Amino acid sequence: MSIEQKRGFIAYLIPQYDEIALFAMSLTCALILFTIPFAGSVNLSIDSRDLDPRALGAAFVFLSGLVLSIYHAFTDRPKSELEKSFMLFFAVLLNSFSGILAGMYDLSTASGLLIFFPILNIANGFILLMMFRSGILSEANISDQHASSGQFAVTAAAVLVLFVICRHIYSLIWMQTFSICVTYATNLSRSVPRLFLRELQRTTND
Repeated sequence: MSIEQKRGFIAYLIPQYDEIALFAMSLTCALILFTIPFAGSVNLSIDSRDLDPRALGAAFVFLSGLVLSIYHAFTDRPKSELEKSFMLFFAVLLNSFSGILAGMYDLSTASGLLIFFPILNIANGFILLMMFRSGILSEANISDQHASSGQFAVTAAAVLVLFVICRHIYSLIWMQTFSICVTYATNLSRSVPRLFLRELQRTTND
């Protein structure tokens, strides 16, 4: 029985992460990490006694999920349950963090009815974490379906263009850029490559 049959209508409200969405998330994360200068605001002289083993473990799982999301874009090898658990942790943490972080920033500058949108972002981030902690989100929410190389190429181009527009045309700060790109990865990354390739094929046939 599928997850939709088990959980009925509410299943349609639960995020489903396929290879395209996970790849778009991992590319967004890599762009942020390698292009935004965090080094100036981070104290690198950390005493090993201050390191929390749980934080180190979470960081390891997060980075493993990121690497696996990129790896599975280039291989047809089935995902193991352990790999899915790492990828799910990566997707949930990335979406929650981006929503809460951007929401808190926007909340400090929003006024009137516009205050609703950052509050919604923050609430969505916490709800996602609660769904993960409660087990509503599980490895079953990581799709086994493989995407085509064309879909990955279109996705990479779309994320890069969106990143450049946010950072270099509209001069958005990294938190806003991060949130916008993750939102695209989660909600639009599946449909955009499909529509683009369909139109390209139609144009070629004509």
